[in-house]
Amino acid sequence: MIEAHRRECEARDWLRKGYTTAVKVDELMARIAERRGYQAANELREEMRRQWARRREWMEADLP
Repeated sequence: MIEAHRRECEARDWLRKGYTTAVKVDELMARIAERRGYQAANELREEMRRQWARRREWMEADLP
């Protein structure tokens, strides 16, 4: 549970920092994989995708 929350927060942080293109995310994942392994990088990538989808839902909900 705590690990999932940490990953959600980290994913949102990277997205806020502008890691929103395939090239930038690939570069980030390579750095994460170097430090924490490929599994951790893949889990973070999946969480970033989930957070991006949630953001899209929030943005659409705000439209009149």
